[in-house]
Amino acid sequence: MSEAFDRLQEKRQQVSKGMTFVIIGAFFLLMPPVGLALILIGYSKVQSAKKEMKGLYKEAFVREPLMRNFENVFYEPEQGFPQESVASFGLCRMGNRFSSEDYIRASYHGVWFEVSDVSVWDVDTSTDNRTTSTEIYFKGRMMVFDFPDKLVSSILIYSRTFKHRALSQREGKKDKTELESVAFNNTFDVYSAAPHDVFYLLTPPLMERLQYLASKYQSIAMLIFGNRVILAFSEPDNNAFDAKVDIGKVVYEDEMAKVQGDIDDIRAFIDLIVCP
Repeated sequence: MSEAFDRLQEKRQQVSKGMTFVIIGAFFLLMPPVGLALILIGYSKVQSAKKEMKGLYKEAFVREPLMRNFENVFYEPEQGFPQESVASFGLCRMGNRFSSEDYIRASYHGVWFEVSDVSVWDVDTSTDNRTTSTEIYFKGRMMVFDFPDKLVSSILIYSRTFKHRALSQREGKKDKTELESVAFNNTFDVYSAAPHDVFYLLTPPLMERLQYLASKYQSIAMLIFGNRVILAFSEPDNNAFDAKVDIGKVVYEDEMAKVQGDIDDIRAFIDLIVCP
């Protein structure tokens, strides 16, 4: 186990101690100066420890597995895809709020790829400024793969659960392609102006992999254009390289397995395209 993991466990204990200050402070609210001081001290300790824990988690469970599985790894947790890039991918609708982090660029079997967590949402305020509503358009991961050889002309694939599409079902209806697999057609909508390219690329193993991903994630989308493939996995309740480690015990083997599972999805997809 790494030094970063040991430090992560220490910070977890600091969070627990900070929460104790907050709880004790609540009991002393009848003596406002004492109670308020304890709550503020506890809150400050909790926030500081949580921030450090997030960085330590990435060092303990993310950076080393990335280095072990891929080549030419560049990992910057505080960076992400620019908003303009995500808009140019043409997969999801773009709202008026955007964030992205956990940027990775690396190569595997000669294929360069980029990965980042992405959140896109829209906040609407009423005309009288009294109420606001928030709608999440996308929250999950987006991946861009640059394959060395040209694949096919443009193909766009959405799982039926992908609601906020850049291309609506009505707009793409005239270019919708049905495949021989009934199960695949029931899970995905496929759009392309060149159906023969769809049948050439979507081999049974790749379709099987996409169906697996559709069962693992809330929704997925994929765009193929030239030698580039862009994937989007929606995970509203989970960031790929973060963990809910506030107070609960962090089990080293479990966290390693979780991160390795995310990495294996990338490797398996590249393997299917390079060696179909």
